Amino acid sequence: MEKLTDLELITKALDGDRLSFAALADRHYMTVYRFAFKWCRSREDAEDITQEVFIKLARKIHLYDRRSLFTTWLYRVTANCARDYARKNMKWRQNKLPDPPENGLIASPNPGPENNVVARGILKVVSTLPDKLKEAVLLVYGEGMSHKEAAQVAGCAETTVSWRIFQAKRKLRKVLS
Repeated sequence: MEKLTDLELITKALDGDRLSFAALADRHYMTVYRFAFKWCRSREDAEDITQEVFIKLARKIHLYDRRSLFTTWLYRVTANCARDYARKNMKWRQNKLPDPPENGLIASPNPGPENNVVARGILKVVSTLPDKLKEAVLLVYGEGMSHKEAAQVAGCAETTVSWRIFQAKRKLRKVLS
């Protein structure tokens, strides 16, 4: 199954092949989890969001219309689930997140840049942005997408993503200065 493309796995999954769906989920699990973690900064919440994404994926994979890459569609589902989860769990809005562990690291699925003090501080400040600005920042800077790719995920124009990034930088500059 490893050699099959996402599209081939989706086609087989739609035909009822559960192993193909499982292979697709395994292939993209960490991508979804990392993005959810960057959104919420909590291991437990990221796990809950990731689980919700794959439940929705199982129910709604037939809605994937193949006009964009599967990963683009999956990022959109993940962002929507993260926003919905945030609305249900107002602790994010109240900024009452737990203090980081004493070793200075945050709970992350992989060692990487989010495990340093500077990145942790930036993620904390980014988490205070309005959802659309936060989504643009996380897609462009957190996931390394171009403005065009981020626009496909967000379902808006490329210029809108650029404007959101500009607005986010402006807000972040105020907070950080």
